[in-house]
Amino acid sequence: MGGVLTRFLVHVVALLFVFYVIWSIRGSALWAAVVMALILALVNAIIRPVLLILTLPITILSLGLFVIILNALLFALSFAILQGVLNVHFAIGFGQILIGYLIYIVVSFVLTRLVR
Repeated sequence: MGGVLTRFLVHVVALLFVFYVIWSIRGSALWAAVVMALILALVNAIIRPVLLILTLPITILSLGLFVIILNALLFALSFAILQGVLNVHFAIGFGQILIGYLIYIVVSFVLTRLVR
């Protein structure tokens, strides 16, 4: 149970970094990061496996690089759900979503290595 909580907190901190530094979201960023981490976990558990199977041919043709785009799209979907849940609107385009997702990956990787 402690490992699950640690991973969740690592993802919340990584999302806080993306919210503050990349997207300049202030205010209730901590609450938004916690909710986004929960939404992202649900989206990755339910929708991602189905989409990975459906997009397998293009993933093979792109030598696996399409998985990054697919994950960024799921990140954007989670962010859109977050906006609906919190009833707020942030004007963020796909380029910022992609950059935010890539930085989220790096920060969560580094934090995971530091925690272990």
